[in-house]
Amino acid sequence: MDKIPLFKTSVGRFARALEFIIAVAIALGVVLGFFDLVKYYSLILKADVLGTYDVFQGFLGFALLLIVGIEMIFMLLYHSTKAILELILFVIARKLLIYANTMTDIVLGAVAILIIFMTLHFFVKDREKRVLQRKA
Repeated sequence: MDKIPLFKTSVGRFARALEFIIAVAIALGVVLGFFDLVKYYSLILKADVLGTYDVFQGFLGFALLLIVGIEMIFMLLYHSTKAILELILFVIARKLLIYANTMTDIVLGAVAILIIFMTLHFFVKDREKRVLQRKA
């Protein structure tokens, strides 16, 4: 009987260690990606009038991808509802800014962002307040 809780604890620790290693790998990728993001400035300055839109759209897409990486790190490390919702929020924002081609995409993305904001405001904050009240 004593071996089962020990096994669960060991597996849990191993999983947390793997999550930490993945978070470090993502962080390294974000840091390296930041240098590529800086290179976009020279591309924006060198682009002609017609090409500036495409270059800037690529810049925003890459910047938001780095932000999604940072939010993924928070999600892996903290396992909080807020971190997951913020990750989803940035993924939807990236989709809206970079890949939304039709009005349906924009409307659905805006509704999804509204739902996430409402969830963060009404449910997550209330839950955090209750947790803090229990600790006091």
